[in-house]
Amino acid sequence: MAIMGPNGIGKSTLLKIVMGEIRADKGEVEWGYETHLGYFAQDHEEEFQGAKETTEQWLWNFCAGRDRGFVRGQMGLMLFTKDDGEKKVSALSGGEAARLIFSRIALEEPNVLILDEPTNHLDLESIEALVAELECFEGTLVFVSHDRWFVSRLATRVVEIKPDEVTDYPGTYEEYVHHSGDDHLDVDRVVLKARREKRKKTKKMDVSVVNSAKEIRRAESDRDLLTDHIASAEQRAADIDEILAAPGFYERAASDEIAVLGNERGELKEQIERGLDEWAKLESEIERLRDSTDGTD
Repeated sequence: MAIMGPNGIGKSTLLKIVMGEIRADKGEVEWGYETHLGYFAQDHEEEFQGAKETTEQWLWNFCAGRDRGFVRGQMGLMLFTKDDGEKKVSALSGGEAARLIFSRIALEEPNVLILDEPTNHLDLESIEALVAELECFEGTLVFVSHDRWFVSRLATRVVEIKPDEVTDYPGTYEEYVHHSGDDHLDVDRVVLKARREKRKKTKKMDVSVVNSAKEIRRAESDRDLLTDHIASAEQRAADIDEILAAPGFYERAASDEIAVLGNERGELKEQIERGLDEWAKLESEIERLRDSTDGTD
């Protein structure tokens, strides 16, 4: 099950409630008998806080009664080499830390997996390996991800959280897009839609306040131009996702081509996130100006 929605809507908070890390304002979470949870948090630095071991030693802590060969085999499943096993945990990159946590989760043999943005720090090869493992997972998978390819490969149920409603669709992501008529994983275009709906409800300004009107028009022009830039970046990111999701792409594509597309996709994601942050600031400024103008009525 994929849980989707704009940044700040509470997706990670929902998963923390599900995991019992924070209390819900209302209602309760109840798991069935013999439910064994595995949890990958979006912020997982605490997993290694104060750790001084090597990666192999750290993982061995979760392998009671097992020998070194078993530990190395588990690490190999997540693309760690023998030399990687000698690296200090404190020196791991974000992607290496994520892969080590997935190795630990696999050892726990959960029948329910809760994943919060699991692909954030992973390269394309690691994402492909993770998806292959998850496709073989026989339990229940609940995850939050903005990675369209990841969601398309794994989701058989989609729950979208919006500011004013929750949509639950029993089907794949592609079926959901066909049903809804909109691709909600166009890198948070849902944020723009939600805020535009809010903007439509704003009171009309007093036309006599000329200076405020000019400031509003200038800010709206900047916002609309930024919206176009974000949409262009979203479209290119969607095009890359389509290329990566094409059957047999990884078999026929050169490693350099895969790397170039992966780097471009990462840069687009950062560009879009920065654009959305700036868009939110402009929208807040427009609302502030409108509120100020309305106050003169």
